Amino acid sequence: MTTAVNDTSVFPCGPDPPYYTHILGITVDWILLVIGLPAVCLASYALFRLAKAGQVAPIYVINLLISDLIQIAITFIFILSRFCDSTFQPMVTARCLARIFVRLGLCTSLGFMVLISLERYMVVACPVWYRFRRSVKNSILISLSLWAMSLGYVTFDYTFLIHNSNQSLTVFSGLSLLPAPFLVLGFVVTQRALHRGMALRGPKRMKILGTMGLVLGIYIFLFIPFSIRNLYFSLMDSNPSVPDPVRDMSSVITSALMYLSPLTDCCIYIFMRTDLRDTIVAFPCCRRLLSGMECERSIGEIGQEDTQSVDQV
Repeated sequence: MTTAVNDTSVFPCGPDPPYYTHILGITVDWILLVIGLPAVCLASYALFRLAKAGQVAPIYVINLLISDLIQIAITFIFILSRFCDSTFQPMVTARCLARIFVRLGLCTSLGFMVLISLERYMVVACPVWYRFRRSVKNSILISLSLWAMSLGYVTFDYTFLIHNSNQSLTVFSGLSLLPAPFLVLGFVVTQRALHRGMALRGPKRMKILGTMGLVLGIYIFLFIPFSIRNLYFSLMDSNPSVPDPVRDMSSVITSALMYLSPLTDCCIYIFMRTDLRDTIVAFPCCRRLLSGMECERSIGEIGQEDTQSVDQV
């Protein structure tokens, strides 16, 4: 039985990781599908409404949400395959391809997190250039280039590293550490520039720092543990076929943290908005509720003015 499990003719992408069968992995997949999918769809709808209203939509956040949708949609395949025979060949192939698409979504997520931080830095360091020289066309071209590079990487991974899951994880973990200096340095430099500058004050300053701090926090707490864990066991030359409770449990926990990143990416959109009211008004039900509250407030203010007028008389 063990030979069959490790046979690459049955499992072309190698055996499933411990995350796939662990209760924590199953729970995270259901959370992504039940909570993450509606949250990302609502954020995408709000962006669509803002763009339709003629406002500038953040291109990089839109692409970040698209990468999140890819990861969440692929989760359905993992959930469905758990109800089938683990050696059922169509589902084995589907899981293999799903892992490649998840890798694509994670790579693009990391790339767009760097671009979002860079864009926030440009708002502070080069405000005039950012206001008059930025172009939606350039942002779209940069986004397409990032998608092309990520697709090239996963194609290389699928072509040359498909039968060696340990080597594939090592390469991905090494690439996942590349954004670290850009995110950390960008946050530190932007924070110093905001403290020295006098142009940005109050809520706008907090929005910029909040966006960059959130991006950096997501990267440090959700992506870094996965990368460090894989590189550590790769340097230790750990044999995946030999049971190791510490190695397997660390794989489950760090994988669960990384796969939860789509839930936190929706918060980036909120910090990117200069006015939270724009987000609320994007939804018809919230718009009606907000209009009703404003009417009640206006009626209350009119009643208060009438009362004051009567008291003065």
